[in-house]
Amino acid sequence: MLLMSQPLSEQILISLTDLADLAVVLPLAITILFWLLAMRSPRAAVWWLIAVAICIGGTALLKIYFFSCPLVTELRSPSGHTSLGTLVYGTLILFTAGETEKWRRWAVIAIGALFILSIAVTRVLLHAHTMAEVVLGLFIGSVALIIFTQAYLRHRPVQRWFSPLFLVVAIIIFALHGHELRAEEFLHRISLYLGIATRFCG
Repeated sequence: MLLMSQPLSEQILISLTDLADLAVVLPLAITILFWLLAMRSPRAAVWWLIAVAICIGGTALLKIYFFSCPLVTELRSPSGHTSLGTLVYGTLILFTAGETEKWRRWAVIAIGALFILSIAVTRVLLHAHTMAEVVLGLFIGSVALIIFTQAYLRHRPVQRWFSPLFLVVAIIIFALHGHELRAEEFLHRISLYLGIATRFCG
């Protein structure tokens, strides 16, 4: 009801940004893990866990630190929507691009990159994050994505059945889009509890 009372442009921005909420991307990350295991690629699955840990852990740790010790006023909370969205949707784009050839592959990559960037832009337009926080989120997600991409290309499953994967992805997005998992307040409390300002900020 609240969404319907907002201007159409803002509704579109919110709908787009919600695609990268933790309530959506976390189940998608778990789905990718199970798919890699089902495709009998345990090494790729391990590297996926490493990439997700780097992305979530890096974002969370920087949030905790910057809450108390911002380097600049524009950088207090790296965008988790952007970092996790980059990793998860970037991986799905990687899977899709890997099954196409020539110009279609580049088209998939270009459209996918535009989609990820559009999510990042919504965080700024909705005043959820500053440009610096979004850029840092993009950096974290991109680093994690590059790490997984290199591992996946080395340990790619011999048989790859993408139909079940993308079916589950579609179901998750349809069922969970619009839901929220708020981790920001929890991380803020951790920051205050640890007393980072006293220890590191002088």
